[in-house]
Amino acid sequence: MFAAALFAGLIATPLPVIAAGQGIVATVNDQPITQLDIDQRLKLLKILGDRSESRKQALTGLINEKVQISEAKKYKLNASDAQISKQMEKIAKALGTDAAGLEPKLRKQGIGISAMRQYIEAQISFSRLLGTKYQVKVDVNQADVDKKLADIKQRMNARLNEIKKDPRMKPVTVYSIQEIVLPLDNVSEAMANQLIQARAIEAQQIIKRFNGCKNSRAAAEGIFNVKIKKPVEADGSRIPKPLRAALDRAGPGKAIGPGRTQNGVQLIGFCGKRTVTPQLPKVELPTREQVETAAYNEKFAAVEEKYMRDMRKAALIEYKDPSFSQ
Repeated sequence: MFAAALFAGLIATPLPVIAAGQGIVATVNDQPITQLDIDQRLKLLKILGDRSESRKQALTGLINEKVQISEAKKYKLNASDAQISKQMEKIAKALGTDAAGLEPKLRKQGIGISAMRQYIEAQISFSRLLGTKYQVKVDVNQADVDKKLADIKQRMNARLNEIKKDPRMKPVTVYSIQEIVLPLDNVSEAMANQLIQARAIEAQQIIKRFNGCKNSRAAAEGIFNVKIKKPVEADGSRIPKPLRAALDRAGPGKAIGPGRTQNGVQLIGFCGKRTVTPQLPKVELPTREQVETAAYNEKFAAVEEKYMRDMRKAALIEYKDPSFSQ
């Protein structure tokens, strides 16, 4: 009776449930995939350099992996623990650690080591399936590689020609100028004209001594209250034509003026000018080997997709969350 009661108690004991926040969103051959699995997959992809996947895409990847591993086990082509560990060592090195340091590094990012192992196991298993069971062989037509490379060169050259025609790529003449101001103190109207004349005479003295923006302070030495501003560079096409013509007549290293401004008497020192030619962006064409590799990967991806579709059809996939099945 005691044994019977114990057995009955065991039957009545509820099975463990998925914790809150880890709800099952899909099953593959009765194997659950949870919200937590998706969270971990997105975090794993992020540290591996892929930040573009949505939750739905991450779930699709997880479903495919379970199908791949299940199919590989059926034909005894699944990855061994040694193969998985070897690949994990390579990933650890790429992430700047070793096999021992990989688990705490992943845990810090909220990723369980099992999530990484499944990711690697599926890659190895699927590769073995394609090579052994399906005997996939991908050949790249060399003529197609030549054509693809020629197309890339043509597109890049066309883009460069468009950039060259852009008005912003034309050479620009840049003027370096310096403003020198002799301020006028607050005086009566009767005295204003006399003060302006006096400041104009002082300005002429500065012009005579001025031989470049580097010595503008020396040129103003001995003259009371002179404000010398820092040189600025201006696009020649944006400088008023009369001022630009006066600067060109005077030449670099000279000052022009004096002129009357609201603040006082003004001089413009001409520091120099230069022509700035915008640089075309540096373009590196892919090598023939890179184009050939891209063409191979493209064809191989198409083959992978074909066999993946076939394997998914044979698997029992159920979506528990309708939002992921649409």
